[in-house]
Amino acid sequence: MNHSTFLQAAEHYETIPLVRRFFADAFQPIQLFTALRDEAVFLLESKDESSPWSRYSFIGIRPFLTIESDRGERFSIREEEREVASASSLKTAFLAVQAHLNVQPLTLDIPFSGGAVGFLSYDFVSSIEKIPRHVHDDLHMKTAYFVICESLFAFDHAKKELILLHYVRLRKQDTRRQKIEKYEAALRRIDELAQKITSGKQESVWPMIDAERTVSFANVRSNYEKRAFCEAVEKVKEYIASGDIFQAVLSQRFSLETAADGLQIYRLLRHLNPSPYLFYMRLDDYEIAGSSPEKLIQVRGRRIEIDPIAGTRRRGKNEAEDARLVDELLNDPKERAEHYMLVDLARNDVGRVAEYGTVRTPQLMQIGKFSHVIHLISKVTGKLRADVHPLDALIAAFPAGTVSGAPKIRAMQIIQELEPTARNVYAGAIAYIGFDGNIDSCIAIRTAVVKDGIAYVQAGAGIVADSVPELEWKETRNKASALVHAIQSAEQLFKGGVHHV
Repeated sequence: MNHSTFLQAAEHYETIPLVRRFFADAFQPIQLFTALRDEAVFLLESKDESSPWSRYSFIGIRPFLTIESDRGERFSIREEEREVASASSLKTAFLAVQAHLNVQPLTLDIPFSGGAVGFLSYDFVSSIEKIPRHVHDDLHMKTAYFVICESLFAFDHAKKELILLHYVRLRKQDTRRQKIEKYEAALRRIDELAQKITSGKQESVWPMIDAERTVSFANVRSNYEKRAFCEAVEKVKEYIASGDIFQAVLSQRFSLETAADGLQIYRLLRHLNPSPYLFYMRLDDYEIAGSSPEKLIQVRGRRIEIDPIAGTRRRGKNEAEDARLVDELLNDPKERAEHYMLVDLARNDVGRVAEYGTVRTPQLMQIGKFSHVIHLISKVTGKLRADVHPLDALIAAFPAGTVSGAPKIRAMQIIQELEPTARNVYAGAIAYIGFDGNIDSCIAIRTAVVKDGIAYVQAGAGIVADSVPELEWKETRNKASALVHAIQSAEQLFKGGVHHV
């Protein structure tokens, strides 16, 4: 885009994206993020079953606008730390942001080319359903927090291409000269970012860590004593026996002091437990590092997709044991019944916003293998109705049945009654909401929250009529072990300093 095309765009839009492309065969996203760490606030990556690293990674630089809410009832839209608007829901807040920014549309063939990135805490549900807020919220995280960044790096792994999108903010009262000055300042900023990523590129090596070492829970605290957790499992079973619910997901939160920061934990997590959704965020004085295997909901154009995961076994010590555990999982009537129930719940969530007759289950009960566990995974799809906004689909699916239960609302009421602390980010959503309407989101599981030298990890187990309390307690520890391993390994690995080569 040159001066003249920029000025033409400025006649119609107040936020104009400039795009620059770089050949980047020698770069990895983690290197770029480290080079830009002073300004970078999020890194989104992915590892799926079909490729070593899936195609795109995203890095956000310099947030200039936030959408935030303390209780999910009022959303504050703040630009450069000044409130410019407010709204009563996430959808109306995002629509207000789009109107306020008036962004020139892009036609790039990448899944995310700008928009809001952040989280919805599990406790957001109290603003959309009849679920009381938890009386004990000791972490005091925002109910919702999203950022819109001045610059976005999109790394195309297939083409070895780095795409930089830089958004130029204009004001209606800007003169022609002021618009040109902002355009030229943006070009200088793009050159500055390019210089940072090339001059900051260096290879760092550390001693290799033992991915198989035993995870220690000796210095890990829980918000549940073991006996109290087992008693809560029995209480859930009483609710099931009385006909209140079929299932509820009961979780416990682990915490441990750590000298490692969130980015160091993320680096170990992506190595030890690579998953379809990898994310690191620095938002509102908290660091969030996660490796989630489970999509909450994805919207691409009018296509909706939910991938329910339910049914778990630990990984085997060798291929033979792995195969035995897969066979055991596939033939476990309890796990199969639970999985079918949650697929039905996902079909119901999709059906709330999909065109009649378009809900499909193209994948049912397939095996997904991760670093520490084996899961049963299905896929539910549908076509979004023309009268429904993509954010309506996100809210319809929130929170996932796989982290709440069935029927969902009653299960969540029981969770609020029995769990000792608010869940905050755990079981909520990590998401991007594109200016183009595309949404991708994952369930915030396998996720660590780091604040003031303490890392918090939460994990749940689906409680059904024949659940054994001791086994459900063990399942929560097994699910948390990948995070605890990453935290302990990061502390051990990075304490010795960096060796550059």
